[in-house]
Amino acid sequence: MKRLASLALLATFASFAHPVTLQNCGRSWTFEHVPQRAIVYMPTAMENMLALRLGDSVISAVGYRPDEDTAPSPWYKPLKARLDSSPWSGEALLSSRPDFIYSGSYYWFNSPETAGRERMAEWGIGSWLIEGMCNGLQSGPPAPVTFDSIYDELRNIARIYGVEPRAEALINELKQQVAADSRIKLPRRTLMWWYSGTATPYVAGGYGASELLTKTIGSKNIFDNSAELWPAMSWEVIAERDPDYLILGRSAKGGRWRQRPEQNRFSLNVIPSPQA
Repeated sequence: MKRLASLALLATFASFAHPVTLQNCGRSWTFEHVPQRAIVYMPTAMENMLALRLGDSVISAVGYRPDEDTAPSPWYKPLKARLDSSPWSGEALLSSRPDFIYSGSYYWFNSPETAGRERMAEWGIGSWLIEGMCNGLQSGPPAPVTFDSIYDELRNIARIYGVEPRAEALINELKQQVAADSRIKLPRRTLMWWYSGTATPYVAGGYGASELLTKTIGSKNIFDNSAELWPAMSWEVIAERDPDYLILGRSAKGGRWRQRPEQNRFSLNVIPSPQA
């Protein structure tokens, strides 16, 4: 009951600002009302929703596993949404009738198993794709992730929900945190962010959040010259570039990582790797 009351109050105050038309992935999308039943794909998108205190509207969080995160959002515990491992089929969407899908994955909007954005719009389901994901992971140079692009993402989701003051308050907090962290002097290190794959690892290129974090702490990503988010690299090339540390995403299966002779020369620091 409390959840329904919260959503009703949010919709009442925000209704005067709708419909809202925004640019996303090169075209205009109109949101007629404040979402009440949202599905969220990928941890990056879910963390944005939680940071904006919009978890009450989420009925399904796909690919989100806070119990496996070493530093989960402090706002996930009240979350009532079901945790799913894969995106919803068109049939499931038509049956459950969500009114908004927010995705951090290009492929979950562009695969044979899922409905595309135009089809969902015909069904009355609004959608939003994190701007840096508009081209997919390997399909051409994306726009580099910057702190400004992160702030713009928060502002856009806040506009869809009619909670712009929340976004501005959050952005001010983040700016202060970034400024404080940037003043900390750390030794310069060369890093490789390892997302997945053992025989052929997928690593962070020069356009994603990993690159942004690496630059912020004054270190160097050994594949910052790649125009892909997560390019595939050989262990031989990695050994040639000789990183000081490997930083593993959970999907890199760190327990099996020392399977090739080239890997034995590296130090290892295991932390959850960003998804973008």
